[in-house]
Amino acid sequence: MARSLELCKSASTSPTANAAKSNANCCNELNHRVKNTLAVVQSIAGQTIRNATSLSEAGKMLSSRLVSLAKAHDLLTQRNWSGADLNDLVLASVTPHAPVERFQIGGETVWLPSNIALSAALAFHELTTNAIKYGSLSNATGSVSIHWKLVGKGQHRRLELEWREVGGPPVGPGGRKGFGTQLLERVFDFNKSDRVVLNFEKSGLICEFRLTLPH
Repeated sequence: MARSLELCKSASTSPTANAAKSNANCCNELNHRVKNTLAVVQSIAGQTIRNATSLSEAGKMLSSRLVSLAKAHDLLTQRNWSGADLNDLVLASVTPHAPVERFQIGGETVWLPSNIALSAALAFHELTTNAIKYGSLSNATGSVSIHWKLVGKGQHRRLELEWREVGGPPVGPGGRKGFGTQLLERVFDFNKSDRVVLNFEKSGLICEFRLTLPH
């Protein structure tokens, strides 16, 4: 009996058993990521279709958002899906759409977990494309300031980020027509304390993020 137990123990820790366990873990992780990605795509598609005024507009908006999601996936893949540096994520999200000289970007080093990084990439994409259509990037002189800081410690640690547009056309009461406010407000839904606040000031849009980070 003891001999049988030793053989079972040896088999369970053999290279073959370890490889099988590793493969199973990889498959489970891949399955988890695919499900999460499909859920994000489903949310993006539903939000896009509900707010589009035509099928043509829906197609263009959906394509643009999925490209942004793919770029975020590329960035996360480079880090083995451990997360992404916030500064790198901001640059990867905004520079495909507008010259980096139009942005003032700064803040302390912040590492975002993969789920928050994906949502942040979509939010920055939405803000950038709408700034190009309606806001400070719609002319030759406007700019965008993106700054952030970490507040609190441990389980109360959170990221506070501000997107501020200046130099664009005046923003009237009620905001800009066609602005994807619902997508921005729903993109971060991991924690009840997380929130996105949009202020349509006359001088330009101010978007504030308050996101809880794992300690």
